[in-house]
Formats: sequence, structure tokens, C-alpha cells
Amino acid sequence: MVAINSSSQFYLYDLKATILDSWEGVRINSVVFRSDNKTILAADSHYRIRGYNFDNPRSDFDALRETHPIMTFSVNSADRLTLLNISNQGLHLWDIEDKCLVRRFQGIRQSNFAIHSCFGGVNESFVASGSEDKNVVIWHIKREEPLAKLSGHTKTVNCFSWNPAYPSLLASASDDATVRIWGPTHSIMPMQFPRAMIAPPAHRHRLGI
Repeated sequence: MVAINSSSQFYLYDLKATILDSWEGVRINSVVFRSDNKTILAADSHYRIRGYNFDNPRSDFDALRETHPIMTFSVNSADRLTLLNISNQGLHLWDIEDKCLVRRFQGIRQSNFAIHSCFGGVNESFVASGSEDKNVVIWHIKREEPLAKLSGHTKTVNCFSWNPAYPSLLASASDDATVRIWGPTHSIMPMQFPRAMIAPPAHRHRLGI
């Protein structure tokens, strides 16, 4: 496990909460494990994503650098592409291996809130993000313009996740203290989970992908 704090430190733990390693010096906003189980990618206060290797501390490297703060980021299952939620810039898609910006997705409102995005759908052909305008926004990975906007939350949507086993099932979390489950109208009715209580089925929401 990896934990970060606001004092420019992050730590590697085992499942017994024993500290195995630590780094310090820059403030970290977001971290992701790479599939080799040895490398951590960390978005820091220098507008970059930097790689840290457990086996060889001297092999730290810059994966990419942006021009504005990276609030959160995620990596696809192939460990090649990364989605960055950028302060006042929106959602950017990068190729980690080639270190190049692939696409700037349009249609979300992002200032300084920690809003999360993810890859998903069949073959991870889609990307989605929350937004400060209360919507969930979905794109095809090869198009900059939104494919769909899902409305229903009453405050900022700050987290979104695709079900890895059922690509048509999606979940969004919001500052309105609810989680919404989304899916095709013919097979599922989205429900809200306000805090620890389960509400009855709400309105149907159709996602045409």
C-alpha cells in the first residue's frame, strides 16, 4: 500500500502497516501503482508525474510534465495511457511510454477540486470524469468532444468508476453525499446510496454506448 500526506512525504506499507520505504521532498497529489508492482507514479507539486522504483531508488524518472497542477490521474490496464485531471485545464490523455500528449478532452469544468477520471467500457474504449457542473461526462477515447453527459447529482461529481466485470455498469460519487449507479435502461435502474443508507430506485438514466 502507498499513503501520501500534506507534508511532502509518501510511504510504502505492507498489509500489517509496517513501513517498507518512504520518499520526501515534494508534495504529492495522487499516486498509482504500475503493473510491474515495483514502480509508483506520483503527481507532484511541480506539475509532473514522476516514477519511483522500489528496487532501485536511483532510477527515479520524470514520466511527463504539464503546465498546470495535476489534481488526480489514472492509468489504463495496459499500463500505457494515463488520464490527468488538470486544474483549470480539464482532462488530458497522455502516452506514458512516448511521453506525449495524445488528446485534450472537452466538456468538463475543473478548477482546484480533486476530481477523478477513469478508463472503462468494452476494451477500455471510453473514458469518463466527474465535473464541477454536477455532471458525469463520457467520451470515446479517440474523440475530444463528449459522447454523453449524465445528470442527476446536485453538487460536484468528484469520483467515477467503471465496473471491470460488467462494462455497462458505472458508479459516480458526488459532494451531494450520494453514489449513483448507472446502466442501460433495459437491464438496470440506477439507485442512490445516500451515506450508509440505500434509497429505493430513482429515475431511469439511459447511457447509449
